Amino acid sequence: MNKQDLTKRLSLSVLPLNFNIDSKNNSLSKISSVLVILHYRNQTPHILLTKRASHLSRHQNEISFPGGKFVESDDNIINTAIRETYEEIGLSICYNDILGRLNPVHTLQSNFLIIPYVTVQNEVIIDNEFTNSEVAKVIDVPLFELLDTIQRDHIHDTKDLKAIKFSFEDHVIWGATARIISQLHKILFQL
Repeated sequence: MNKQDLTKRLSLSVLPLNFNIDSKNNSLSKISSVLVILHYRNQTPHILLTKRASHLSRHQNEISFPGGKFVESDDNIINTAIRETYEEIGLSICYNDILGRLNPVHTLQSNFLIIPYVTVQNEVIIDNEFTNSEVAKVIDVPLFELLDTIQRDHIHDTKDLKAIKFSFEDHVIWGATARIISQLHKILFQL
């Protein structure tokens, strides 16, 4: 799927950018946002993921999207995703390049509400010399190869949630990250 077709398909399905923290989620103190960065390498769509560092107190060694917790100085939750992406992987994304957002996802262990924002870029070059104490490495995955690995995740099923997982090389992607990726799966395969 070329960039124009992918962008059009996503644009028809994503939610508007605005997400009002105060009126919609005033009882939640832990709000975060991430950037779902789709880009093209060798005319193939890829998705950027990160492997979190092993020393972190929460979600250590897990695969995630770049992003993090909202702070008041961000002014809005979109700026949180942009700021955190730059801090974690050194990649600058412009506000105007964000197509929209996916449905919010709750983390089950740390009780964060994650707002995922989607952008489609030309080829993204990651500086392998860039370091951040929260990120062990950046993982650049062919999008459709990843989406094809969708499976039921019986290990993480709960009474209320049938969990799913994805995989790439030796990485298993589960939890909130998998639930975000599954939204892309629905958009791209079930529209």
